[in-house]
Amino acid sequence: MLICAPRKRIAASTVVLAILCAMSFVMYIDRTNIATAALAIRAEMGLSNSQMGLVFSAFAVVYAVAMIPGSWIGDRIGAHRMLAICGVLWATGTLLTGIAGGLFGLIMARFIVGLGESAIVPTSAKALAVWMPPDRRGFAQGITHSFARLGNASAPMVVAALVVATSWRMMFVVLGLVSLAWVVLWVWYYRDDPRKHSRVTSDELARLPTAAQGARPRMRWAPLLRTLWPATLVSFCHGWALWFFLNWMPSYFAQNYHLDIKRSAIFSSAIFLGGVIGTTLGGVLSDMVLRRTKDVRRARRSVIVFGFLSPVLFLVPMLSNPTLNMAAICLGCAFFLSELVTAPLWAVAMDLAPRHAATSSGIMNTGLAIAATVSAPIVGWVIDHTGSWHLVFAMSMSVLVLGPIAACLIRPDRPYMGEGPGPDAKPKTDELASDAPPVASAAAS
Repeated sequence: MLICAPRKRIAASTVVLAILCAMSFVMYIDRTNIATAALAIRAEMGLSNSQMGLVFSAFAVVYAVAMIPGSWIGDRIGAHRMLAICGVLWATGTLLTGIAGGLFGLIMARFIVGLGESAIVPTSAKALAVWMPPDRRGFAQGITHSFARLGNASAPMVVAALVVATSWRMMFVVLGLVSLAWVVLWVWYYRDDPRKHSRVTSDELARLPTAAQGARPRMRWAPLLRTLWPATLVSFCHGWALWFFLNWMPSYFAQNYHLDIKRSAIFSSAIFLGGVIGTTLGGVLSDMVLRRTKDVRRARRSVIVFGFLSPVLFLVPMLSNPTLNMAAICLGCAFFLSELVTAPLWAVAMDLAPRHAATSSGIMNTGLAIAATVSAPIVGWVIDHTGSWHLVFAMSMSVLVLGPIAACLIRPDRPYMGEGPGPDAKPKTDELASDAPPVASAAAS
């Protein structure tokens, strides 16, 4: 007689991570769908590259301005309510993009999308800080951001298919409704305190950072900003390269090689797939170095520096006139390598201020948002006035070289832990230690 072993229950933290991965996937499709739809939008509304650059940057402007305030609110009200509010906002903006009547309507709709998405990733970092132990933060950031890159990779194909099957307007409506469905799932399952979740076990709770659940220490902006400014500068450098790829690859293939929307989408998706692998691998490598060396600074910095310098080698051929296939290979390799930076950089934000994960992540990500704001109109203007893509590739290479300089100034081994608990928090001494990242004795000295 065979006795069936009881089915092992999926850990609640794993489900939370999966829901955040789904959020990253859907959010990044909504964030970048306009890049592929730009071909159809330009044709209908008669917009130039410079005008489309303004539409791209409209998202980034409010994204940058609202990043820190939204992250601070996320720290105050919790990820459960904040991500629900943000999800409704970005879904609404996506829906409104589909009914825009002209340039002004597109800019306003993208403003709303940017407002909704501004605090999403920092607030999800707050959720991960509660639901993930420190030595799995790199992996957690890597896998969630890899799903974001999978959204990037899927967006050109999904958008092109919906545009061809319906219209570019209906495409935005469909994607907006999908985003609202995610909000319902989040509100139903997630809890800010794992101890209050009906499906979490005592064994799982024992592995989680308990200090993040109960303590609410006071925060001073000056020491927090001093701790985070190098990571913010690194984020700017990474953001310039990232948003150059996300905003302009479909247009690059369409304009430089005269491809239609479907073929341009195929090549763009192939490039973005490299980011899926790179983002995950960067988190895995960083956590692996951390477990072996116990030196959090070395674990984060080594992967970040390599991820900045190695893509430059593959962007050099773009300064000539490569064939279509050669351009796709070089750009794919460059994007893959540059995305090694993403997971350890976001883990750094959690390492530097684990008690204020949303705010610290928001401060750091403001650098990326500023890069997205200024790069889109600059790139559009340069292309319109020179008719060449060589200069914009050279600009991206220059920014990538600056990244490692700032990365050497990051000190995740010296985290900002706050100014002491708030009046309603009474953490134990061992709980305070559970959030601090492990460091080597040499690094601590």
